[in-house]
Amino acid sequence: MYQPVIKIAVCDDEAAMCGQIAQMTAQILTRLDEPFKIDCYQDPRSLLEQADLLDLLFLDIQMPGLDGVDLAKKLRAQENPCAIIFVTILRDCMLDAFEVEAVDYLCKPVDKDRLERALGRVLKHRREKDASEKSLFIQTKGWSRSVKIRDIYYCEVINRKIYLHTKDGVIDHYGRLREVEDQLNGHLLRCHRSYLVNPRYLQEYRNGRITLENGEEIPVSRQYKQALLEGMGQYLRG
Repeated sequence: MYQPVIKIAVCDDEAAMCGQIAQMTAQILTRLDEPFKIDCYQDPRSLLEQADLLDLLFLDIQMPGLDGVDLAKKLRAQENPCAIIFVTILRDCMLDAFEVEAVDYLCKPVDKDRLERALGRVLKHRREKDASEKSLFIQTKGWSRSVKIRDIYYCEVINRKIYLHTKDGVIDHYGRLREVEDQLNGHLLRCHRSYLVNPRYLQEYRNGRITLENGEEIPVSRQYKQALLEGMGQYLRG
């Protein structure tokens, strides 16, 4: 599956701390096979000029001139949606972190396991956002249509005809399940030679059948059971 580069900035007036956080983050993301680009800033004002390009910002709170909380408030006032993780020696700024919708609040010295959990939340949110915005494009001789992946419960094929079971009903067209699977690029999981399922709506697996949020059940074949369970584990771990 294609993975876009995660653009990250570390902003701390101490160069050594910038480098340490950048190095720890790089080690974790490399191990997770996540492509990334990290830049370090010691001047929060220079960061403001590049902030609209960021996916994630590690932000110190105590900095001369413009502290991290005020910088975060400026970004949110500009409707910048980048994930923010505060890194600070202060332990009494939790409410400020919530006010700017920070992902996490890490105390110095930064614990690597704690950092990895925070990064995991960022990655999971990023993937869920990507999946919710991605669409399946259907085109036949007479019509074409785009369907959001977040609206698809599951997909099945019967006699060369594809049936998409969505929140707005069933959409059918002639095609191959493999073509749908390739276009969805892993966002729906194969559970049977005739079925793909959206993992976000899976409620229960029991005795070779999946129960979805909408109450429907679909079969899981022995051939695809292990791959499905592994795919579900990856989805839940983000």
